[in-house]
Amino acid sequence: MKSGRPSEAFLADFKDFLVFLGSLWGLLAGISVFFPLSNTLLGVIPMKAYDADGVFDQLSPALITTLATIVTLFVILWTFANRDRLKAVGRRRALVHAGVSMGVSLLALVAYLVIHQVYREYAYDRWGWGSGDPRKLFAEIPLFFTYSVFFSLLTRAFVLIGMLEFFGSSDQAS
Repeated sequence: MKSGRPSEAFLADFKDFLVFLGSLWGLLAGISVFFPLSNTLLGVIPMKAYDADGVFDQLSPALITTLATIVTLFVILWTFANRDRLKAVGRRRALVHAGVSMGVSLLALVAYLVIHQVYREYAYDRWGWGSGDPRKLFAEIPLFFTYSVFFSLLTRAFVLIGMLEFFGSSDQAS
Protein backbone atom coordinates (compact mmCIF):
# COMPACT_ATOMS: atom_id res chain seq x y z
CA MET A 1 0.00 0.00 0.00
CA LYS A 2 2.81 2.41 0.83
CA SER A 3 5.43 3.09 -1.77
CA GLY A 4 9.06 4.05 -1.33
CA ARG A 5 8.56 7.77 -1.93
CA PRO A 6 7.70 9.83 1.16
CA SER A 7 5.11 11.97 -0.66
CA GLU A 8 3.28 8.88 -1.91
CA ALA A 9 3.40 7.31 1.55
CA PHE A 10 1.99 10.51 3.04
CA LEU A 11 -0.81 10.59 0.47
CA ALA A 12 -1.65 6.93 1.16
CA ASP A 13 -1.74 7.60 4.91
CA PHE A 14 -3.83 10.70 4.39
CA LYS A 15 -6.25 8.76 2.19
CA ASP A 16 -6.53 6.07 4.90
CA PHE A 17 -7.23 8.80 7.46
CA LEU A 18 -9.96 10.34 5.29
CA VAL A 19 -11.54 6.92 4.68
CA PHE A 20 -11.53 6.32 8.45
CA LEU A 21 -13.08 9.74 9.15
CA GLY A 22 -15.68 9.11 6.45
CA SER A 23 -16.81 5.88 8.09
CA LEU A 24 -19.43 5.78 10.82
CA TRP A 25 -16.74 4.94 13.39
CA GLY A 26 -14.50 7.75 12.24
CA LEU A 27 -17.39 10.17 12.25
CA LEU A 28 -18.27 9.23 15.81
CA ALA A 29 -14.62 9.50 16.86
CA GLY A 30 -14.21 12.80 15.00
CA ILE A 31 -17.23 14.33 16.70
CA SER A 32 -15.49 13.87 20.03
CA VAL A 33 -12.96 16.54 19.03
CA PHE A 34 -15.77 19.02 19.59
CA PHE A 35 -16.28 17.97 23.23
CA PRO A 36 -14.22 20.89 24.59
CA LEU A 37 -16.20 23.30 22.41
CA SER A 38 -19.49 21.73 23.45
CA ASN A 39 -18.73 22.57 27.06
CA THR A 40 -18.66 26.22 26.02
CA LEU A 41 -22.20 25.84 24.71
CA LEU A 42 -23.57 23.58 27.43
CA GLY A 43 -21.60 24.85 30.43
CA VAL A 44 -21.60 21.45 32.14
CA ILE A 45 -18.05 21.80 33.45
CA PRO A 46 -17.61 25.06 35.39
CA MET A 47 -15.47 27.41 33.35
CA LYS A 48 -16.19 31.10 33.61
CA ALA A 49 -14.02 34.15 33.70
CA TYR A 50 -13.42 35.88 37.01
CA ASP A 51 -15.50 38.90 35.98
CA ALA A 52 -18.42 36.58 35.11
CA ASP A 53 -18.51 35.06 38.62
CA GLY A 54 -16.01 32.37 37.67
CA VAL A 55 -12.45 31.65 38.70
CA PHE A 56 -10.37 32.22 35.57
CA ASP A 57 -8.50 35.49 35.92
CA GLN A 58 -5.10 34.96 34.25
CA LEU A 59 -6.11 32.41 31.58
CA SER A 60 -9.32 32.99 29.68
CA PRO A 61 -11.87 30.20 29.21
CA ALA A 62 -11.64 30.77 25.44
CA LEU A 63 -7.88 30.21 25.53
CA ILE A 64 -8.22 27.04 27.58
CA THR A 65 -10.97 25.69 25.32
CA THR A 66 -8.96 26.49 22.18
CA LEU A 67 -5.82 24.84 23.52
CA ALA A 68 -7.79 21.81 24.74
CA THR A 69 -9.29 21.45 21.26
CA ILE A 70 -5.82 21.66 19.67
CA VAL A 71 -4.51 19.04 22.10
CA THR A 72 -7.52 16.85 21.30
CA LEU A 73 -6.91 17.19 17.54
CA PHE A 74 -3.28 16.24 18.09
CA VAL A 75 -4.33 13.16 20.07
CA ILE A 76 -6.66 12.07 17.26
CA LEU A 77 -3.92 12.41 14.66
CA TRP A 78 -1.31 10.79 16.91
CA THR A 79 -3.63 7.87 17.68
CA PHE A 80 -4.38 7.36 13.99
CA ALA A 81 -0.69 7.61 13.10
CA ASN A 82 -0.08 4.71 15.49
CA ARG A 83 -2.84 2.55 13.99
CA ASP A 84 -0.37 -0.18 13.04
CA ARG A 85 0.42 -0.65 16.73
CA LEU A 86 -3.30 -0.88 17.44
CA LYS A 87 -3.64 -3.64 14.88
CA ALA A 88 -0.60 -5.42 16.35
CA VAL A 89 -1.65 -5.43 20.02
CA GLY A 90 -4.93 -7.20 19.43
CA ARG A 91 -8.54 -6.41 20.18
CA ARG A 92 -8.53 -7.18 23.91
CA ARG A 93 -5.48 -5.08 24.67
CA ALA A 94 -6.77 -2.21 22.52
CA LEU A 95 -10.00 -2.27 24.52
CA VAL A 96 -7.93 -2.12 27.71
CA HIS A 97 -6.12 0.94 26.33
CA ALA A 98 -9.48 2.55 25.56
CA GLY A 99 -10.74 1.72 29.05
CA VAL A 100 -7.63 3.15 30.68
CA SER A 101 -7.98 6.32 28.60
CA MET A 102 -11.61 6.63 29.69
CA GLY A 103 -10.71 6.00 33.35
CA VAL A 104 -7.85 8.48 33.41
CA SER A 105 -10.02 11.05 31.65
CA LEU A 106 -12.65 10.71 34.37
CA LEU A 107 -9.98 11.04 37.07
CA ALA A 108 -8.78 14.21 35.34
CA LEU A 109 -12.33 15.55 35.41
CA VAL A 110 -12.58 14.84 39.14
CA ALA A 111 -9.21 16.54 39.67
CA TYR A 112 -10.42 19.54 37.64
CA LEU A 113 -13.57 19.84 39.74
CA VAL A 114 -11.65 19.54 43.02
CA ILE A 115 -9.02 22.11 41.99
CA HIS A 116 -11.74 24.43 40.71
CA GLN A 117 -13.69 24.24 43.95
CA VAL A 118 -10.64 24.69 46.19
CA TYR A 119 -9.48 27.60 44.05
CA ARG A 120 -12.93 29.18 44.14
CA GLU A 121 -13.26 28.87 47.92
CA TYR A 122 -9.74 29.71 49.10
CA ALA A 123 -7.99 31.91 46.52
CA TYR A 124 -9.27 35.22 47.82
CA ASP A 125 -10.39 34.64 51.40
CA ARG A 126 -7.61 32.38 52.67
CA TRP A 127 -4.73 32.93 50.28
CA GLY A 128 -5.34 36.60 49.53
CA TRP A 129 -5.14 36.23 45.76
CA GLY A 130 -7.05 39.22 44.44
CA SER A 131 -7.98 40.13 40.92
CA GLY A 132 -4.98 40.20 38.61
CA ASP A 133 -2.72 38.31 41.02
CA PRO A 134 -0.22 36.27 38.97
CA ARG A 135 -0.17 33.60 41.70
CA LYS A 136 -3.55 32.53 40.34
CA LEU A 137 -1.60 30.72 37.63
CA PHE A 138 -0.69 28.15 40.31
CA ALA A 139 -4.33 27.06 40.14
CA GLU A 140 -5.23 27.96 36.57
CA ILE A 141 -2.42 25.99 34.90
CA PRO A 142 -3.44 22.74 36.66
CA LEU A 143 -7.04 23.53 35.70
CA PHE A 144 -5.98 23.91 32.07
CA PHE A 145 -3.95 20.70 32.24
CA THR A 146 -6.72 18.58 33.80
CA TYR A 147 -9.34 20.05 31.44
CA SER A 148 -7.17 19.19 28.43
CA VAL A 149 -6.35 15.71 29.74
CA PHE A 150 -10.02 15.01 30.35
CA PHE A 151 -11.13 15.88 26.84
CA SER A 152 -8.11 14.49 24.99
CA LEU A 153 -8.17 11.11 26.74
CA LEU A 154 -11.95 10.90 26.45
CA THR A 155 -11.52 11.49 22.73
CA ARG A 156 -8.68 8.94 22.58
CA ALA A 157 -10.96 6.32 24.13
CA PHE A 158 -13.58 6.98 21.45
CA VAL A 159 -11.01 7.02 18.65
CA LEU A 160 -9.43 3.75 19.82
CA ILE A 161 -12.77 1.97 19.89
CA GLY A 162 -13.76 3.54 16.58
CA MET A 163 -10.50 2.48 14.94
CA LEU A 164 -10.76 -0.97 16.44
CA GLU A 165 -14.21 -1.44 14.96
CA PHE A 166 -13.28 0.22 11.65
CA PHE A 167 -10.12 -1.77 11.09
CA GLY A 168 -11.71 -4.92 12.44
CA SER A 169 -14.58 -4.65 9.99
CA SER A 170 -12.31 -3.64 7.09
CA ASP A 171 -10.02 -6.62 7.82
CA GLN A 172 -13.00 -8.95 7.80
CA ALA A 173 -14.29 -7.45 4.56
CA SER A 174 -11.03 -8.13 2.70
